Amino acid sequence: MAKEAGNALFEPVRSDRTFEIVVQRIRAKLASGELRPGDKLPAERELAKQLDVSRNVVREALRSLENAGMLKTRKGAHGGAFIEEGSAAQLSAALNDLVILDAISLDDLLEARLMMLGMVLDRLAQAGRAPDLGALEANVEATAGAVQRGDAAQRVPLARAFYHEIAALTGNRALEFTIDAQTEMIQTYLRMRITDMDGDKLVQSRRAFLDHLRSRRFDAAKAELSAHLERVHRRLWNPQPAD
Repeated sequence: MAKEAGNALFEPVRSDRTFEIVVQRIRAKLASGELRPGDKLPAERELAKQLDVSRNVVREALRSLENAGMLKTRKGAHGGAFIEEGSAAQLSAALNDLVILDAISLDDLLEARLMMLGMVLDRLAQAGRAPDLGALEANVEATAGAVQRGDAAQRVPLARAFYHEIAALTGNRALEFTIDAQTEMIQTYLRMRITDMDGDKLVQSRRAFLDHLRSRRFDAAKAELSAHLERVHRRLWNPQPAD
């Protein structure tokens, strides 16, 4: 946890008083373990005093870190700047920027997604125990309910959760974050197109995928997932209703 009041957590900034240096100092405390998720930073006035910078510089540094998803500012009597838990938001934002800059094509994204999810299924195939499919089963049934109700808005978070739960079967947090970021990118493109997707075909594919996993037919599960993702990819380019 962060150090108690009276013991300065930070040394003054002497070589440069810009907000980038303050950001670097806070990141260094995170890297060293002196600050951890959930910790509260010193109050703005105290932080400025410890770093020997103006409160405006501190404010700008905290805003930069909050935009990067590393801090969360809370208001009220128990408010302040708190270190956030990690999430895929930073990865997703970086990947989105690369797509916007044409550094990553949608074709590249699909290929990377297929490879990454294939790695997950290969990992499950190598495991000596059957995966716990409870969360995936609940997700698929919730998706079926959303399709039946015509609730397109609910299908978006359910799709995000579906791929997260697949990655979570490995217990590998790096895979979870990477796949979450990829999913968020795809959702950016599909949010306005979700009603174009054939809901019945989606549910059929989800259930077939689950059935393959239950029976440890991992190659068949991979093929089913790949076929679905390729249909989604075509939907991004083709304005006609999905087949």
